[in-house]
Amino acid sequence: MTETRNQLKSQSIEAVVPATFETVGGRIFPDSSSIDDQLTLSQVVNTWQAAHTPTYGSPIGQSSTDYTAAGQGGEAEVDVVTATKSQVIRIQAIAVANGGGGAPVVCKILIGTVPLVMDLTGAPSTTTPFPITQPIFVDVNSPLKFAVLSGTATDATLLVNGIKVSQ
Repeated sequence: MTETRNQLKSQSIEAVVPATFETVGGRIFPDSSSIDDQLTLSQVVNTWQAAHTPTYGSPIGQSSTDYTAAGQGGEAEVDVVTATKSQVIRIQAIAVANGGGGAPVVCKILIGTVPLVMDLTGAPSTTTPFPITQPIFVDVNSPLKFAVLSGTATDATLLVNGIKVSQ
């Protein structure tokens, strides 16, 4: 058994992440004593690719979730969808619900610190969808947030549907 294979023997292919290959494999030089380690590492990488590449970026069944968050005053940004660790969530739908009867609410929606839309307006007592024209992804470093720019902040609720994707 090679040293590389010995170090990886307690891990399943599902648990192996690309960084593991570098950690376990380290630097491999093309001398005669490292040929077996190179072949082992190549087999592990090929097995990992066969398990993960066909589904890369595909939705994970039974992982869709509805997210909601109420607006706060003073244009405070509110986290709506936040991924954890290595999760990636594809946003499938966004809408703003205005529960008030008096005035429209105007919201901005951000991915991380970058505005996605600056003027999503919800008329009184309605729910207004935001048309998604391109894929929107959220990860641990870029949560989906919103803030109420005008109108009664507590009347606004952002409604979002997202589904986890394989990576």
